[in-house]
Amino acid sequence: MTMLRRRLLSLLLVAAVLLPGAALAAEGFPLRPYYPEVTPISTTALLKGYDEAIVLDIRSSFEYDVARINKAVLLPLTDSDFAAKLERLRAKESGTPMVFYCNGHACAKSYQAAQLALSLGFNNVYCYDAGIFDWIGAAPDKATLMGETPARAGRIISSGEFGERLLDFEEFARLAQNENAIVIDIRDPFQRALIPRLKGVRNIPLDPLLDLVVSRIWTEKHLLFFDAVGKQVRWLQYFLESYGYFDYAFLKGGIRAIADEPDRVRPVIETNRSIVSSQEMLLTLTADTRLDNSDRKVLSYLLANVKFNNYIVVDLKRAEKEVEMTRPLLMNSVAKLTRLKYATNSVMQDTLIVQVDPRLAWKGKVGSKVWKDKMAEFDTSVKH
Repeated sequence: MTMLRRRLLSLLLVAAVLLPGAALAAEGFPLRPYYPEVTPISTTALLKGYDEAIVLDIRSSFEYDVARINKAVLLPLTDSDFAAKLERLRAKESGTPMVFYCNGHACAKSYQAAQLALSLGFNNVYCYDAGIFDWIGAAPDKATLMGETPARAGRIISSGEFGERLLDFEEFARLAQNENAIVIDIRDPFQRALIPRLKGVRNIPLDPLLDLVVSRIWTEKHLLFFDAVGKQVRWLQYFLESYGYFDYAFLKGGIRAIADEPDRVRPVIETNRSIVSSQEMLLTLTADTRLDNSDRKVLSYLLANVKFNNYIVVDLKRAEKEVEMTRPLLMNSVAKLTRLKYATNSVMQDTLIVQVDPRLAWKGKVGSKVWKDKMAEFDTSVKH
């Protein structure tokens, strides 16, 4: 595409998306006033520029698998290499539009991603804040929903249909006592600081859970799910409906809804579980000449803060102070440990989340099925 054509396309997009003055806070887009530097793009404008634009889906891989714009590149906003990957996708100074999208009108992620791209020096940045479901309604041939293209708008689960599956805690707890009920906590391990006062809760994060759902082993059970804040379960519902589940419900608002009620939740107690490490792995680590003293200092700090199994969750400001390093130096070592496959990491709202090799640190019984599953999970994650 010639520079002139790119420039004309850019002008076309700007003309189509810019809203006059006070209209920026148009009804239906409540977050626009909070991101005045971000330029929203309409569905009509994105359709016109679809072939030329770089479209970025900044949600989780799970949400992307449920529904997406066909040409979208998955780049979660929480990705630790977000900035570097943006630069590999497109030069900062370019006539090619870069469009971010997420779940729609009240979702802030697309605004945040666009704001971050602007702060990094990228030009021609836009936010498609109408979101994936508006797109499916307007351009089903350019969308995928549960693996189908064109996407069928009739398969979109409405707010009302989702709401019918929500239960307050009292009803959720009552149904959990049924002999045929299975209660499943779909949160990741690092999210489980609090757990509900219910018996027999199974901890199954989304990725392995989907394999079980697809196998249809629970179609005769009464399934009760909960997550952190009541949002992930809405995406899970697509899989439940697609694979013939009829008897299921979700805890309204997730654990956050009952977090301040000690009669309904209790903290996870880790004090009686010491960290177990493989001496062979520690010797390997000590002998690794690719690591310098700063890297070893950071890793020692991380291992001392293992919270759940092989996860570390730490506030970045606190970590900087405790390891006596600036954030760039700290994150440089974390990134190196990830490159060398000793760990994986992400940053979410100024919180560093690290998963280390279970052979380096583990809170629990070594050799158990959970331990073996976590080793396999970690080995798979560092290969990608």
